[in-house]
Amino acid sequence: MKKFSILTTFITFLALILGNLVVATDSGDACGTTWPLCNGSIFPDITNYHVIIEYSHRLMVPLLAMLTFVNAVGAIAKHRERRSVFILAVMSLAMLVFQSLIGGFNVLLGTPPGFTTLDVTFSQVLLLILVLLSYSLHNEKVELDKTSWSTVSMSYRAFLIGFSIYMVQIILGAFFKHSAASNVLLDIPAMEYLIRSEAIANMIYSLHWVATVVIFVAAIWFVIYASKFKYHVALSWLYLISILSNAVVGFVIVVTGNVVIASSLHMIISTVTTVIGGSILGGYWFKLDKKGI
Repeated sequence: MKKFSILTTFITFLALILGNLVVATDSGDACGTTWPLCNGSIFPDITNYHVIIEYSHRLMVPLLAMLTFVNAVGAIAKHRERRSVFILAVMSLAMLVFQSLIGGFNVLLGTPPGFTTLDVTFSQVLLLILVLLSYSLHNEKVELDKTSWSTVSMSYRAFLIGFSIYMVQIILGAFFKHSAASNVLLDIPAMEYLIRSEAIANMIYSLHWVATVVIFVAAIWFVIYASKFKYHVALSWLYLISILSNAVVGFVIVVTGNVVIASSLHMIISTVTTVIGGSILGGYWFKLDKKGI
């Protein structure tokens, strides 16, 4: 069951990357509103790269739904006595339903401004839940010798605060882009606007960067303690590097005018960061033997 759970998480990660490319390349309307078909056809015109990207994403959704359902049902059937597994499995099913409904409405409504923010939110939360579910199925425990449990738990609480703010930042960043507030700030024309006020656009942008500073400080804190106690050292550094990379790419987007390549990279790094953060929390909650400390 562990391997299948990891496979499900990996497929979800790929689906999110593909979904990010759909948004970044403005391919969301390439297949029209005839979901799950593409422009009413099973075999659409593939000479248009927008159609290829959007239809590939639509075909990925049924596979993801099937894997997530089997993964959750299998986890509950084999580990129903473990409360954490049961709760995470049920949550994954709930998020799958919500994400599918939001994605479907997003297509049927013609991608209204700001609505994609909900799609991004549920997708990222689903990915995080699946990462945690994979870790909850592990039986191996890791002991931290000669350390203080209170100090270790404090470092993880600091990380949890920073990572929680990071998840909020993803939602804020998605809203900044999909509400066309980024277009207002960068003075780039948009087809539809949800936010037209430059003051509001600046406020959202400022909150986004304030959150980045807080997340960065919490990430440094965690790197220091992870290195000291020699637990999650590699993941702590990867998390810090991904946070820095996100900030750099975000700056490039502002400087260059929100180009497709930079925007796509920004979304991909955000998704990778979610996986890394979920792995850190999963290892702490489900693989760390607290009795050995």
